[in-house]
Amino acid sequence: MAVATAPSQPASRATPALRGAVLGLFVASGAAGLVYQVVWSRELVLVFGNTTQAVATIVTAFMAGLGFGSLAGGRLADPSARPLRLYGLVELAVAAMAILLPFAFRGLAELYRGVWPSLVEQPAQLTGVRFGLALAAVAPATFLMGMTLPLLTRYLVRTLDEAGARLGELYAANTIGAMAGTLVGGFVLIELLGLRLTSFVAVALNLLAGLGALLLSRRWETARDGSGGAALPERPSRPRVPRSFVPRRRAVLAATFVSGFVALALEVLWTRMLAEGTGSSIYIFTTILAIFLLGIALGSFLYRRFSRPEGERLGMLGLCLAGVGILAQATVVLGSGLIGHVPFVVRTVVVLLPATVLMGYAFPLAGRLATPSAEAAGGSVGLLYAANTGGSILGSFGAAFVLAGTLGTNGSVLLLGGLNLIVGAILFAAEPVGRARAAHGGQARPVQAGRARMVSIGLAGLAVLGLVASSLDLPVTRTRTENELRRTGLPVTHAEDELATVDTVGGPAKGRRLLVGGVGMTSLTVDTKLMGYLSKALRPDARDFLVIAFGMGGTYRSGLQLGLRTDAVELSPTVPSRMPVFFPDADRFLNHPEGRVIVSDGRNYVRLSRETYDLLAVDPAPPIESAGSVVLYTREFLTEGKARLRPGGVFMLWIPYALPLDDFKEHVRTFAGVFGHVRLVLSPGRHGVFMFGSDAPLEFTEPAVRQVLGSPAAVRDLNDVPDHPPTDADGWVEVVRRSQWLADDEVRSFVGGGPEITDDRPRSEYFLWRRAFMDDQQYISEATLIRAAPH
Repeated sequence: MAVATAPSQPASRATPALRGAVLGLFVASGAAGLVYQVVWSRELVLVFGNTTQAVATIVTAFMAGLGFGSLAGGRLADPSARPLRLYGLVELAVAAMAILLPFAFRGLAELYRGVWPSLVEQPAQLTGVRFGLALAAVAPATFLMGMTLPLLTRYLVRTLDEAGARLGELYAANTIGAMAGTLVGGFVLIELLGLRLTSFVAVALNLLAGLGALLLSRRWETARDGSGGAALPERPSRPRVPRSFVPRRRAVLAATFVSGFVALALEVLWTRMLAEGTGSSIYIFTTILAIFLLGIALGSFLYRRFSRPEGERLGMLGLCLAGVGILAQATVVLGSGLIGHVPFVVRTVVVLLPATVLMGYAFPLAGRLATPSAEAAGGSVGLLYAANTGGSILGSFGAAFVLAGTLGTNGSVLLLGGLNLIVGAILFAAEPVGRARAAHGGQARPVQAGRARMVSIGLAGLAVLGLVASSLDLPVTRTRTENELRRTGLPVTHAEDELATVDTVGGPAKGRRLLVGGVGMTSLTVDTKLMGYLSKALRPDARDFLVIAFGMGGTYRSGLQLGLRTDAVELSPTVPSRMPVFFPDADRFLNHPEGRVIVSDGRNYVRLSRETYDLLAVDPAPPIESAGSVVLYTREFLTEGKARLRPGGVFMLWIPYALPLDDFKEHVRTFAGVFGHVRLVLSPGRHGVFMFGSDAPLEFTEPAVRQVLGSPAAVRDLNDVPDHPPTDADGWVEVVRRSQWLADDEVRSFVGGGPEITDDRPRSEYFLWRRAFMDDQQYISEATLIRAAPH
């Protein structure tokens, strides 16, 4: 059996120029990986829905592939004679998988459509099916992605002392690539190219990384004999880990697992904290992720620049984790809004950058501490990455499904900071910084036991403070929105679920509001009631009504008052329970025998359900550009919604005024491209436009309007709003006549030719460059639409 030695390598393999080339390839790989994550997650959300359970399933499947891939990559890397060549082949395989995945997604959608009706009432089994299908789709590619870091680590590491430095370089390079992929993909490529072509850019980056690695391998991993012929270096055996080293490795792996758990949970909670009140546009989330990745990359770079072998003790790792804990606990001051208004970018940098720099420093440090020899570098990094990924999976689940709904965002951050502090204190007590430095040639004396004990006790004390405070109702544990609303003196209720924060403001009818994620979703208005009444007036014989987006429950309530069997689909499990804030008789409608409230993703329900309806109303949560809302505006969704209607059925889509005229035309053009007959009605509440579509003509006849809107019950209901003057049956007939704007050919003449909103080109969500060159970026109003209409 061959002795476990490093494979034969030319000395020139470690030159700065060669390392720079390898790191450049890993930058490209990191950029491709983040682009894939965005595109594939979007594809899977369209299949499984945008519920937190579905998204968590997608994240788990993605990260599980990475974790298992890192284990396999580590086992292959250490005995590999040509790890760079193997890395190149892996990158090419990822590119091949990425090209094939769109076909897999289509097959996945059909499989899920087939099993959904039989499992929709069995959520546990449905979650299992989702996980299995998502894993089958993305795991082959993500498994290969996970192999790359151990392989390159083994290639670059020649001595034990440089193991941490090389890992720091690679981790920084890959994270910089991921940040670049986040920024370029989110701010440029998806808007200009669409999702499908953007994924092809990622494929090109994988091909660049793979082919580049194979070329470098051919030059530097082939030992030549005297005749110039090529001969492969001897394949070494898998290195053994000394028994005395095992306890330290286990401690590092356990700490890395906890670190991964805390880091991903914090990412989820910090994103919720920082996006509070911003409108949650895709650019907000892209910026948050980019700064998070920037901090990690800076931390890895700083480790590469300043680390010294004699300082790499468990205590140093403990201080890094404790530092993250302290900084995390400090972020709740900004998250609670107690220090006043701070601009979003400043707030994001202050919250994310210090802690993520320490996270980035800690990972290569942990890699060095877990590596017993240069020959075992690949396997050690594989184990470390797998431990970190395992913790990350549980962290993303725990933050969404347990912590946010029990302790809230800020309380959960305090708890997680305390957890990191406890682990940091344990590591520091086990092996304080400075101990045994003399063995490495240093002059520092060992840290005194008393001082180490005091530091550990201090860290533990901070942890206890955070843990205790996390469960108390204090200003610092409340969200910024809740603190601001409480200062108004009005009745405020606050709750958090796995989706978002939900706040309601009671009091006088005019001031009642529903806020989700700190953004006003709705208030008492005649417009939400008219979504049901106007739809019914177009089809007086309608019997069934589907409402997508529950809001305050006004449209759902009106449907039941009209005698329609009414289903309402709402993404947030908390929102329907807030209906009593707006309507004193809410309990009667929430428990109505002809009503049903379904907590699910509206797009997914429309695509998968086999039920049909006479009327369908969609009122997406504002703002219209918020991340994820676009799935309720695309041509594909409108086509799926049309399929849920019986012959002659009516589809109503609400478009608020809060967008420029050209963007408004895109929405109308997309809608008119699906329905043969279209009618646009300007809302009496002056908040937006009702778009009605059908395969049969749409006419508001006076008898139908009078029958539906003119009954005593309807008049009482419609007059019970703060934003429209009371009127009688004749008045409502006049209101409907006056509000009608464009129909059929007039609509098509108004919008003309041009692009539509599709799943591949989500133009209402990605709009930055388009709006930058618009002649008129002013938001539309009733007056501007009337002026812009064809005459």
